[in-house]
Amino acid sequence: MHISPLDLLLLLGALQGFILTGLLWFNRRGQRLPNRLLAGLTLVLSLACFNLSVPLFHPIVGLILDFLPFILVMPLGPLLYFYTRSLLDPGFSPGRKEKWQFVPVVFDAGGAILAWVFITLVLSGVIKGSDGPKWAGYIDLYNQYVDIPRWMSLTVYLFLTYRLLRGSTVPEERRQVHLNWLKHLTGALFSFQLLWLLFLIPYEIPALSGKLLDLFGWYPLYIPIAGLIYWIGLRGYLHTYREVPAPRVALPEEETRDTAKLLQQAMEQDRLFLDPELTVDRLGKHLSLPPKRLSATLNQYLGRSFNDFVNQYRVEEVQQRLLDPDARQFTILGIAHDCGFNSQATFQRAFRKVTGQSPTEYLEHQKKERSQIGI
Repeated sequence: MHISPLDLLLLLGALQGFILTGLLWFNRRGQRLPNRLLAGLTLVLSLACFNLSVPLFHPIVGLILDFLPFILVMPLGPLLYFYTRSLLDPGFSPGRKEKWQFVPVVFDAGGAILAWVFITLVLSGVIKGSDGPKWAGYIDLYNQYVDIPRWMSLTVYLFLTYRLLRGSTVPEERRQVHLNWLKHLTGALFSFQLLWLLFLIPYEIPALSGKLLDLFGWYPLYIPIAGLIYWIGLRGYLHTYREVPAPRVALPEEETRDTAKLLQQAMEQDRLFLDPELTVDRLGKHLSLPPKRLSATLNQYLGRSFNDFVNQYRVEEVQQRLLDPDARQFTILGIAHDCGFNSQATFQRAFRKVTGQSPTEYLEHQKKERSQIGI
């Protein structure tokens, strides 16, 4: 048995797609519905590559696959459109009207249905097994021309998705997190549609179809599909780790002022910033206040994020300890850890943001100043 590098690439793309499908389907990060819709989209593409590459390994497997509808193009459009809607609108849930849009999948199953009809008629004695080549011709003809409504279906849904992205009125916070990813996804599929159209035109012309497949095979379409499987699955999986920021809630000025005083007290008197595991939720429990109220106060009244607010106090504490003669026995990183920083990178970044200097530069500058005044 010999398999070409391109065929092996298709098989590896299919296997990679199955793995990414599982990761997306069972992923607990992000929203469940969009994760599973994208898993469905990745699975459909993976089945197509699997259907083309696996028969090359064993003819019996290829014969079995002829009776199974592994080429499923009709669901791609609805899956993409509903995935986009579910990301932009977390309250979206497909109802009966939306589920009806998957009914055209019967077009994808047409070839397999004809194969089963042939087997049934042969077993019942209605037709002879010798009619197999004629029926195979019917099936090939059907599979050839069904690509036209397949291409049209996906193109229509791509335009619907594009219109949805342009006309969406979802909150700005959610748009900023999801919009770039969805635009890239739609753009990649638009590019594939153009490539498919360039392949489809000569493929649907009887005089050119055979020559096209003899010359190029299906590689001009399926190699890009293998690339799409990897890119869509991996990017989509990583996108689930993008957090959607909570919308800013406008609080009364008196309420934010009182909350700001409590925040200041928690830092200056209770010195909670020394806790390296401090989060807005933990701070909320300490103050008996909702975390959303704390975040809104920080954004609205103090104009900074929670991390910037806490790190300001941590940096100031580090500055004081660095100048303490009793602390010279400790390393800078050790002092930073004692002041609430749990990583060197975070400490370096926060220190430079507050002081405009690195910790080492700050120490050297302080030494020069102290030497100039004779201390």
